[in-house]
Amino acid sequence: MRTWKVERAGFTLIELIIVVVIFSIVTTAALPAVSLITTHARVNQAAAVVGHDLAVAVSSAARQRTPIRIARGGDRQSMTVAERASGTVLETRWLGPDTQYGLDSVSFSATPIDLFPSGFTSSALTVTVWARGYSRQVTMSRAGWVRVP
Repeated sequence: MRTWKVERAGFTLIELIIVVVIFSIVTTAALPAVSLITTHARVNQAAAVVGHDLAVAVSSAARQRTPIRIARGGDRQSMTVAERASGTVLETRWLGPDTQYGLDSVSFSATPIDLFPSGFTSSALTVTVWARGYSRQVTMSRAGWVRVP
């Protein structure tokens, strides 16, 4: 008598459905954490960029030997660096939801701030950037020291 050996090749439909369900559950559980991490990374990156822009503005004022003005944009989502005397805009940094940073808002403790060629500023400045409940602050002292804590 002959015995036929049947070999299975592949997976059954039930096995595939179980794998898809487990994968869906794990993905659904991980999405809020990934979203939170992404938001924090964007806000941290925006704070670093704002800090860099402020430091560059301080050095530009010294290099050009002319006062520079930093102001928050009227849209509450941008920052403008301009020559104080002529009003010529040197740079506008867009930080709103339609940019790579996707911030909800940008706030200044005082606006506008003038940076003088000596390195001093008209006032200390704190820039707060935030999105979805997470915020970071960038500070600039009256002596022109920029800090992203």
